[in-house]
Amino acid sequence: MIKKLHLVFLLIGLIACNNSFAQLYIDNATFIIQPGATVTVQGDLTSNADIQGTGKLLLKGTANQNVNMGGFSLPTLELDNTANATLTGNAKISTGILFTNGKIILGANNVTLSAIATVSGQGTGKFLETNAFGQVIKSLTADVTNNEIPVGLGTNYRPAFITSTGTYTSANVGIRVVGVADPNKPPMISDFLLAHWPVTKIGIAGTVTVAGQYLDAADITGTESNLRGYYFDGSNWSSVNESHDNTLNTIKASITNSIGDVYGMDKFTLAKTKVFLQGAYNSSTGVMSDNLRTPINLIPLTDPYRNAPYNFTEVANSVVETAAPSVFVTQVNANNNIVDWIFLELRNNVVSPGNVVLQTRSALLKRDGNIVDVDGVSPVTFNNVANGNYTLAIRHRNHLGISADPATNLLSLDEKKSTAAFLDLTTASDAQIFGPSTAYTTSGSKNLMWAGNANFNTRVNFLGLGNDKDYILVNAMSNNAGTPIKDVYSSADLNMNRNVSYIGLGNDKDVVLVNALSNVSTVQRTQNLPN
Repeated sequence: MIKKLHLVFLLIGLIACNNSFAQLYIDNATFIIQPGATVTVQGDLTSNADIQGTGKLLLKGTANQNVNMGGFSLPTLELDNTANATLTGNAKISTGILFTNGKIILGANNVTLSAIATVSGQGTGKFLETNAFGQVIKSLTADVTNNEIPVGLGTNYRPAFITSTGTYTSANVGIRVVGVADPNKPPMISDFLLAHWPVTKIGIAGTVTVAGQYLDAADITGTESNLRGYYFDGSNWSSVNESHDNTLNTIKASITNSIGDVYGMDKFTLAKTKVFLQGAYNSSTGVMSDNLRTPINLIPLTDPYRNAPYNFTEVANSVVETAAPSVFVTQVNANNNIVDWIFLELRNNVVSPGNVVLQTRSALLKRDGNIVDVDGVSPVTFNNVANGNYTLAIRHRNHLGISADPATNLLSLDEKKSTAAFLDLTTASDAQIFGPSTAYTTSGSKNLMWAGNANFNTRVNFLGLGNDKDYILVNAMSNNAGTPIKDVYSSADLNMNRNVSYIGLGNDKDVVLVNALSNVSTVQRTQNLPN
């Protein structure tokens, strides 16, 4: 028969090594553990009142022990149970926690450590496991330096360390660790952690930093030396005042909001850019057509530029961009529908500005001209790039590239979505676009990238060796001018209507001659990018 100790009287005097093989159930009673005393419990612990005194309560079962303090406190708690303990209600620790064996599993419940509570014995398999939304909450009444919060998952210890300066009013910092990459990270970050630390902050006027300690190797995707400390405030990432230590396996960031995440990943910058493709642009609607996407999506799910036939040169970008099929479905706002993949070149701003490609990215182009990352929403990420001013050039598989002029139109990049620089090449002045006015074309008040580059080189021409007209007929259509090729993703589809044709209405040969060369067969358009 299971016994319960119903303490409904005042317990006074020294309690020393009271071994309870049953549950310890405190029901509206005053329970005091005197200095130097230990109460050992081998069953569950339930209380609806504070456990008082300065002695120790030892959980020493052989099976999992449930602990439900109902939000009340106990002085010093020692856990010596390899089968662990599980919180079934919130708990407060007034003096300290000692981990001898096992972990305390929080689930949806919180453990609050008083401002003076200490932690000892923590390590592999011995910690507070934040396996759900329960937090370890550290109360603060004064400044602290590297105050260790013993959180982990499974057998893995991933503690956090709080440093704070300022004034405190009913103040605390709450922390948990989650053993996956932060879901808010930019989609194409190449070096990142497989753990992050959600943090809450209350009642602190001053500076708070939190450092997370990750598992060497196991928590690292990519290159550890590229990791930087970041804080996500719910809208923006910030690496201001970050620190990182590859030897201690820690990343640190400033906590600037009441709720957010601490994380480790590349130093990155974001770019918002807008261009129009002449071949897809519809002057009547003022946006581009998305014929390649519907009725059946022809746009590849992975970056087409790094492979044949295009073989664009990738720089500092080894991770292949891949988009989910859902990115190409019809959006509520039709202007957000994807038109095609686009290729970006981030270029230098010092020593012959614009002449050196620092990094390339393949991204997605929407009907309204906005270029977004592979999730179809976010600004484009450039990894391991410091905040600063850069030149941005845009290329496409069958259009001539276009670039901002490095002398007049540098792009100021940082990692905040709210302040991400916006380069709108559809409305930029001629002085802001690199090269002569013939480096781009116009439709009404909008600038367009020249169509007609069927063989994806650096020019559009109708006559001579390597001309685009012959590429359409010979390479794409196998010299069969009378038979259009339907439902194909091809560079020869210059008007991007999902078909390749040489004669008849809307044929692609006329895009070269009429659209790009203004019906002058001897004219040649040349791509103008800084070099």
